[in-house]
Amino acid sequence: MSNIFISTTNCGKAHDADIFGLSICNPYTVTCSGDGSIKLWKNKLLDNELPRDNCILQFVHKTGLHHVEVFHMIERGGSEFCIIACVSFSGQIFFYDVNVKSGTLTELQLLTPKEQKKSYWAIKWYKSDDKSVCHRFAATDVKGSTYVWRFHPFAEEIDEEQAQKDKLKREAKMRRNGGNNAFEEEPAENSNEAWTINPHFVQQGEIPSSEPVFATSVDISSTGLIATGLANGNVVVSQLTTLRPIHNFEGFGIQGIEQSSNTVREVKFSPLATILAVANDSGSYGCVTMYETEYGERIGSLTVPTHSSQTSIGTFAHSGWVFGISFNSTGEFLASCGYDSKVRVWDVKSRERVSTLNITANDIEEEGEILLEDESGDSLKYPPVMSVKFIDKGVRAGMGSDTNEG
Repeated sequence: MSNIFISTTNCGKAHDADIFGLSICNPYTVTCSGDGSIKLWKNKLLDNELPRDNCILQFVHKTGLHHVEVFHMIERGGSEFCIIACVSFSGQIFFYDVNVKSGTLTELQLLTPKEQKKSYWAIKWYKSDDKSVCHRFAATDVKGSTYVWRFHPFAEEIDEEQAQKDKLKREAKMRRNGGNNAFEEEPAENSNEAWTINPHFVQQGEIPSSEPVFATSVDISSTGLIATGLANGNVVVSQLTTLRPIHNFEGFGIQGIEQSSNTVREVKFSPLATILAVANDSGSYGCVTMYETEYGERIGSLTVPTHSSQTSIGTFAHSGWVFGISFNSTGEFLASCGYDSKVRVWDVKSRERVSTLNITANDIEEEGEILLEDESGDSLKYPPVMSVKFIDKGVRAGMGSDTNEG
């Protein structure tokens, strides 16, 4: 059964060049572009407010930006953290601390000068809801390695090993007492002492590649798994705490002498981390393959059936490369976008399409913002879609924001 998706707002000429990356937190939708800037678009707009009149512009680097990720969380004592990380085509990672109340951005130096000398590509924040486990930040480089840092919002650092021991002691004491003294021994981080705000990284380690191959994508699951996608079509899944590889998935697609690319474009864990979705090239087509994470078994692929008598059912999800995939908050649906100007929404359980959105330049409401050709005269009527994200319930303002599927 098809689902209906209705466009509620858009913004033509949002950037001066192609938009390559998209990230969403509660206050903002953040985009990054080849024009070297990031823009923070306010999510909660009134019916008479326009997106372009309610965004914050920050120029970052002249080479342009291709990845952006936002960390947003209310920490101890009500401290609100909103930190944007973005990567330039020069291979550098830039961090900005956002004051949500004033809308001002301050650049942060979270990496050491030595760490900044590497040529990075994909990035990912990991937010921990467990007070005994640190937040994480991960980044891949062009030689195939994945680097992981512990992120500490405060000057006081969490000792994960000791915190886990204390947690086990409290749980054991609760069991001995039948749960009657659950709050007798509070963990130190819940005390009322003031915490000194000082966002900083401590490097955890590196997941090295077995061969020098471009590491194109990375994701971290809610259960502590980290997946790295590579340009040779492989995906390595490791444990976040030990950085030890546990699964190695090889790319699947249409094989043959015409095959020119099997690059992994995106990896994404489902919200409960039971499934890993992998978007990879299959020649000029785009595939989305799903794996279960416990045993590393391949579940199947999202496919577009064809009615032609000359070809079998295609094992591809898009007729062009897939650039982005996104699970909704419940994990029931997965959205994919690609070079074929389409956004497709899939039912994860049945692996069937529930909707196809054909994106065209004419979707833009303001006629003066429609761009039908680029500077070389090539048509932009059917533009490639570079990124897609579901928005959680309640993030946007307006009618239906709390009841829609995202």
